[in-house]
Amino acid sequence: MIKRQSFKFIASLLIAGACLLPIQSHAQGVMRIAAVVNDDVISALDLAQRISLTIATSRMKDTRQVRQRLAPTILRTMIDERLKAQEGKRQGMAATDAEIKSGIANFAASQKIKPDGIDAYFNKIGVDKEIIEEQAIAEITWTKVLTRRSGDRIKVTDKEIDDIFAQIEANKGKPEYLYSEIFLPVETPADDASARQMSERLIAHIKNGSPFAALARDFSQSPSALQGGNLGWVQSGNMSAEIEARLNAIDEGGYSNPLRTASGYYILHLRKKRIAGAEENDEILDVAQAVFPLKATMADDLLNDKRTAARNLAHETQSCNDLVTRGQKIEGVDARRFSNVKLSTMSADVRKTLTPLSANQITTLEQTGRAMLVLMVCKRQPVAKVPEIAKKNRIKQSLRMEKIGREGRRLLQKLRRNAFVDIRL
Repeated sequence: MIKRQSFKFIASLLIAGACLLPIQSHAQGVMRIAAVVNDDVISALDLAQRISLTIATSRMKDTRQVRQRLAPTILRTMIDERLKAQEGKRQGMAATDAEIKSGIANFAASQKIKPDGIDAYFNKIGVDKEIIEEQAIAEITWTKVLTRRSGDRIKVTDKEIDDIFAQIEANKGKPEYLYSEIFLPVETPADDASARQMSERLIAHIKNGSPFAALARDFSQSPSALQGGNLGWVQSGNMSAEIEARLNAIDEGGYSNPLRTASGYYILHLRKKRIAGAEENDEILDVAQAVFPLKATMADDLLNDKRTAARNLAHETQSCNDLVTRGQKIEGVDARRFSNVKLSTMSADVRKTLTPLSANQITTLEQTGRAMLVLMVCKRQPVAKVPEIAKKNRIKQSLRMEKIGREGRRLLQKLRRNAFVDIRL
């Protein structure tokens, strides 16, 4: 057995083996041991299946090279999960059947799998469902451990909630960001290179179409990982200046390059941006639209024909239903009606165009090189005000999650330092 003080050894000791390739045989995988964690074993089959699950959920190419690159990080994650589960067992914590079932249901929802289709999904990708059950058990028991051990350290006081609430009220009119994160910690200087390389590879996978939320669940070391990295709306001033500066440099829907902070590397996904307090003046719209597709390389005469056709449709339309009916008769045009859409969730150009329109008013919007839109407001109504108690409950949950994250990292570092880890590959 080898006692290790950190995990920097994983990448150097892990070699290409059968566990990095598509699983050849169950018996062959069971015979190999990937790692021993105290008195627990991670088999090569366990590791191979976890890699297969990550590749499937993240829509990566299933190649030897991809598996080799994923293996160190996934093995580290699995070792951490074993340590969490062991600590839970030591403290008499257990996950109930209902909690495990809920964890699997959350996974299914994140992958847009119907509840009765989860078994078929795992059969299709060739992975035992026990892999996701073990992951759920580790996180459920870990949360219970932190809740019991931490006591006052994760307790959120009324004063803390009131202070944040007052700050939010004072900051109305300032920017507010709806964003998600992937966080890779750097606990020692020796960890920097591997964390940077992994963050760069994750960005490459995102650019190749891997879902950000799936990567966050599998690789992020932040408490938000369980929510696919989603942090909800965060107001200016309630995040580090370096993160806010990076968010301001990203267009809505875009991603940041890896951002090195004092604690590690962040990858940020800016989903929406608005002015704080704007939700109180938000509205819910029913909108009809007809989309005339454009191309950046489209000839001027054809582009002008599209513009003319869109304007003629807007001029002739009498109602929302009429716009959809007429639009659907035009070749190549996508015409439909949307109900109960929040104005704040629309793209900035559409939001700006629709804001001054009353019900039954129509207009056109050209999105250069993308589409010519005919837009009509069918109905609009204000969004119900969020009660103060609901706002404070959100603040409480956010503060509690932040404290649990800090306490979890502290305790996990302690468990790692005291663990016996033997890498067998």
